[in-house]
Amino acid sequence: MTDTADAHINQGDALRAKGEFDEAIKAYQEALRINPEHALAHLHLGKTFGKKGSLDEAIKEYREALRINPEYADAHSDIGDALRLKCLFDEAITEYREALRINPKDAEAHCNLGVVLTIKGLLDESIKEYKEALRINPGSATDHSNLGYSFKQKGLIDEAIKEFQEAFRINPEDIVFKSNLEDALREKGLSNDGIKEYIDELRISQKNLADRFNQGVDLINQGLSDEAITTFRDIIGIDPDCAQARYNLGIALKQKGLLDEAINEYKEFLRTNPGHSDARVSLGMALLEKGLFDEAIMECEEVLRISPENIMAHSNLGYALVEKGLLDEAIKHFREVLRLNPEDAAAYYNLAIALNDKGLNDEAIKSYEDFIRHASSQYADQVENVKEIVRELKSSN
Repeated sequence: MTDTADAHINQGDALRAKGEFDEAIKAYQEALRINPEHALAHLHLGKTFGKKGSLDEAIKEYREALRINPEYADAHSDIGDALRLKCLFDEAITEYREALRINPKDAEAHCNLGVVLTIKGLLDESIKEYKEALRINPGSATDHSNLGYSFKQKGLIDEAIKEFQEAFRINPEDIVFKSNLEDALREKGLSNDGIKEYIDELRISQKNLADRFNQGVDLINQGLSDEAITTFRDIIGIDPDCAQARYNLGIALKQKGLLDEAINEYKEFLRTNPGHSDARVSLGMALLEKGLFDEAIMECEEVLRISPENIMAHSNLGYALVEKGLLDEAIKHFREVLRLNPEDAAAYYNLAIALNDKGLNDEAIKSYEDFIRHASSQYADQVENVKEIVRELKSSN
């Protein structure tokens, strides 16, 4: 039942991503016909109604998800969004606060709560929420801009300029961010010529750093890890607050095989970006390579707390659990990978190994055969080895 319902949910997600909302709704409703107690189906159906502007229907579905799972943070947050769009600000605040009680690291919920508090004129509280959002996700231009607006409303022009400038630095092509910065500079007393000169200098400085950053990314993609390491260290020397450069430095160091240094950079990045799932996945992979399985498990579990459908986190966690001998738990996570991506050849292979180690030969044979069916050309040598394993398992039955 669940697998079939999940298949309809996956179909609905694909349709929703393409903007085919009516067809997506049908897919989610079919999932709920099969399993009326599927909280995720209710949530995604609500999101799709929200995309269509059908806010009351969306709220109804979110509340159904909460009936099934009262601790569903995303459902509370999505209800908050719908209530905010209906201008029911007090009720929206209640929902955002409940979402954050359950998941205090949800940067988007902090931001949206800040927006409603700003509308209500509760500027000190909104500033607190935007700062918390930025502590979790410092690279959000929107959060910097919103924080700047609250500062400006309080008459704190210097603080506002700093935040508007950071939003503009992150996304210099955004007209709103540029306009906000210009207005704050004008309020500070700069002339139009002074404002133009100020912004032109920012653009030049940012372009030089952006060019160096892109060069570093290209070097990583080319496998030139030494040059990439030098480039990102240079960027950090110029702009110590460029968190993404530190993350990419970690990637280059791992590529070079300098795992201890890579782990240090990932941890430093995560100190100011604790909700960054990709960085935490990268840290977990580096810890796995070091054989630090307990630490790797902790990182993977944290990713899944933030992002329950992160395929890499499930896969890495499964691998680490196998190494720890916790086969039942490992099997659960490999099966979750395959629920999320039934075409993942590596997951069939890993699942087969865990099942084989458990002595579940028939199930292991099936997973090995699924691996053979799904394996691409990159697995050619491995496929031949697996065929031999399958022959041996069948002969031993």
